[in-house]
Amino acid sequence: MRVGIIGGGITGLALTHALARRGVDSILFEGADDVGGVIRTSRHDGRVVELGPQRTRLSPPVQRLVDELELRGEILKARPGARLFIWARGRLRAVPHRPRGLLTGDLLSPAGRVRAALEPLTRGIRPPESVARYFRRKVGREAYGRLFGPLISATFGSDPETMPAARVLPMLLGPLGVKRSLLAAARRWEPAATAPAFTFRAGMATLPRAIARRHAERIRVSTPVEDIRRSGRRFEIGHAGGCPDSEAVDHVAIATPASAAADLLRNVAPAAADRLAGLRYHRVAVVPLEVESAPEGFGFQVALGERWRTRGVTWNASLFGRDGVCTAYLGGGLDPGVAAWDVARLEQTAADEYEAIHGVAATPIRVARPRLPAYDGSWTALDGLDLPPGITLAAGYTGRLGISSRIAEAESVAEGLAAGA
Repeated sequence: MRVGIIGGGITGLALTHALARRGVDSILFEGADDVGGVIRTSRHDGRVVELGPQRTRLSPPVQRLVDELELRGEILKARPGARLFIWARGRLRAVPHRPRGLLTGDLLSPAGRVRAALEPLTRGIRPPESVARYFRRKVGREAYGRLFGPLISATFGSDPETMPAARVLPMLLGPLGVKRSLLAAARRWEPAATAPAFTFRAGMATLPRAIARRHAERIRVSTPVEDIRRSGRRFEIGHAGGCPDSEAVDHVAIATPASAAADLLRNVAPAAADRLAGLRYHRVAVVPLEVESAPEGFGFQVALGERWRTRGVTWNASLFGRDGVCTAYLGGGLDPGVAAWDVARLEQTAADEYEAIHGVAATPIRVARPRLPAYDGSWTALDGLDLPPGITLAAGYTGRLGISSRIAEAESVAEGLAAGA
C-alpha cells in the first residue's frame, strides 16, 4: 500500500512517521516551503518566539515520538508547581490544582462556591444545549464565567455559546465527565494526574522539523496539491511540484483545513466537499511581547464579561525561562471583531493591556493570526459525512485541537491503515 498525505502540519507529519514505523509506504505533499502548519517559531534578538502553540503535554504518544526522534535532550519542561490564573474582579486569581479547591479558594464568591458544590446532583448533557448552557446549568453562572468559560474558550479558540455540548464535551471531558460528575473529571487538573507541560529549547518548531528531516524522502514541500482523481482502484494526486505532475496512491489522507479539503474532494466526493466548505473558523491573534518581567506561573485567562480585549497571556519568561518574552492572545470566537484589526492596533492593545494588568512595560514583537476551527453548530455537517473508500480526513476539525491530540489521532489512523494494508 502507498498512502498519499496532503498537508504538512503536525497531523500529517506524525502520520508519516507512524506509517514509516509500521512499514507502510507514504508520500506527503505540503504547499508551503516549510512544514509545521500553525506551529511556527521565530527568533527576536536571540530569544525564541512562538507564533503558534506555546507548549504541549508529554503524553504517552508525544513521549514516544520525542524518544524516537531522539529529542529528549531538547525538552524544556515547565517550572514545577506552575499555576494558571484567571483575571476576575480586578485581579489575578489562581486556578486550584485540585477540583475541590474550586469550592474553597477565592476564585468564586461564597454563593458561587455553594452553587458549584451542587454540580454532582445535576444531570448530564441535554441535547441540543450549548457548552455554555451546560456549564451554567451544572456549576452556575459564576463558576462558568470565571473558570470554565475562559478555559474552554482558550482551549478551542471559540465561543462556548455556539458550541454544541453533545459534540464538544466528549472531546474535552471524556466519558467520565459527560456521564458522571464534572468535578470528578476535573481531577486532570492535579499535577500528579497530568502529563507535564513542555516545549523545546529551540521552540516548538523543533518537532515538525525533526520529523521532516527523519523522513525527507517521504516529504515534498513547496508542492501544492491541486486535485484528487480516481484512477481505477487507485487515486491520482495532482500537484504543481514538477514532472510528473501527479502521484498514484492507494489511499489518501487529507490533513488540511476544511476549506482546502473541500476543494480537494470536489471531483471524488462533491457532497462531502459541500459539507466541509461550510465549516466555520475563527482567527486568533498571537502577539509575542518583550516584557520587563512576568509573574510566576503558566499565565492567565480573562473571566467572561471583563473589559480587556486580551483573552489570555502565556508567561513564557517564567514558565520556561524565555527571558523577557510573554505571549498575548486576542480575538477568537469570544471577540471575532478583532479579526478586522490591523497589526498596529493589535500590537498596541496587547502591549497596553499587559502593562495595565502587570504594571510593567511591554513592547510588541510581531503578530500572527492563525485560523482555528470554530467547533460551532456548523460542525453538524460532519455527522454522517460520506467519504469514498480510500480517503481519510485527519485534521483539527476531525478531533480535538492540540499537538498531543493530533499526534494521538495520527497514530490511530496509521494503525487502521496498516491493518488494512
